[in-house]
Amino acid sequence: MSSGVIIQVKGVKKRYTLGGESVWALQGIDLEILRGEFLSIMGPSGSGKSTLFNQIGALDVPTEGQVFFEGSSIFDLSERRQAWFRCNKIGYIFQTFNLVPVMTALQNVTLPMLFQGTNAKDAEERATAILQRVGLGHRLHYRPFELSGGQQQRVACARALANTPTVILADEPTGNLDSKTGLEIVDLLKSLNKEKGVTVICSTHDPKMLGVSDRVCWIRDGKLANVTSGAAYRQQLTQELEQTP
Repeated sequence: MSSGVIIQVKGVKKRYTLGGESVWALQGIDLEILRGEFLSIMGPSGSGKSTLFNQIGALDVPTEGQVFFEGSSIFDLSERRQAWFRCNKIGYIFQTFNLVPVMTALQNVTLPMLFQGTNAKDAEERATAILQRVGLGHRLHYRPFELSGGQQQRVACARALANTPTVILADEPTGNLDSKTGLEIVDLLKSLNKEKGVTVICSTHDPKMLGVSDRVCWIRDGKLANVTSGAAYRQQLTQELEQTP
């Protein structure tokens, strides 16, 4: 893991109005995320973890506070520059995959590169290489409905890598997968983190993420309740296993 802060969250609050009543989903989050880090944001449903994820990825605007990326405030950028930021700096992976159903795996991964301005031949070559890397070289021309849930999530991982992002944001990436397939996706994300040096931030309630995380942020009631190291969790787990008869 490289040193240096890549993302800084300062005093972020988010308020929604539901049925005429104000609800604070985030109540003042301060967090620094390091370059090359594998960070998991953990918490129960309704804790605010997905809301924090959306602020970090510029998918939503905070009510108060700022998010800085490499020292610059995301929300001080124009809408056009924010769109450029989302396209070029961030790779998104969603629980529901969000693949284009009429497109093949290859076309889904090629699409972000075409939006970026890459020529079609180069985009297809790069997309093919990425899909081979995630174990889908034999499924290039399959559409999402012809793929298993785990294979669709692998396509989503490949698409997130398409524009060589600095950060991958994964929102509940194992939420719709069985435990075995979920573990495969966790291992894939960790290997991409190590090989590419990309910063990975996962919003999750899956304990499998704890085993591969450099740090774990625990969110409760819209507040940052605790930050622990993945190493401490792994040590605790090892001790528990050793004490099991």
